[in-house]
Amino acid sequence: MNKIDDIEQELLEHLKNCKKLVIMGLGNELKGDDFVGIYIIKKLVNHYNTNKEKNKKNEEKDSEFEVFKLRNLCIINAGTVPDFFTDIIKEENPSHLLIVDCAIMEKNPGDVEIIEEYRIKNFNLSTHTLPINVIIKYIKKFIDVKVIILGIQPKIVDFCPMSSEVEETGKNLTEILIKIIDKLNLTGVYHDYKNKS
Repeated sequence: MNKIDDIEQELLEHLKNCKKLVIMGLGNELKGDDFVGIYIIKKLVNHYNTNKEKNKKNEEKDSEFEVFKLRNLCIINAGTVPDFFTDIIKEENPSHLLIVDCAIMEKNPGDVEIIEEYRIKNFNLSTHTLPINVIIKYIKKFIDVKVIILGIQPKIVDFCPMSSEVEETGKNLTEILIKIIDKLNLTGVYHDYKNKS
């Protein structure tokens, strides 16, 4: 079991030598904890949209975006249709693709696991039009990309708000991802974490 505190180091190891990163969040905003992938994506975009350098492509976009780009970082809100974004991923040609989604893993609500590509079939990821392993296989026919899935154990996937446990994990993972993006120097936006409580 991977505790939230171990995830930063483990993700950094998986993202070693990352030159360009696409982060794709999946899920359904109306179905409780299935929202967590999109929740994290929206928080990342709000962070970088506030702190980014002036970028004409992104000036018109608000928090209801689908694709956000800043230097060597591309953030995609794929919702329940990740197959709609395969052309964008191929065009971006990232060295790494990080997929964030809720995953039924028989763990405690809010627990996080990095799921390697070869293990995807063993997990029940959130509801999408096509299984994620089919989408990954398709993308890899066109580009050489390392794929990492960040799975978050839901408490409930029903028509209700996100649980407090999973929301807390979402907030923590957002902070971890911002630190990692900074360490990888993908955006040119830096932060001082020493003064954060």
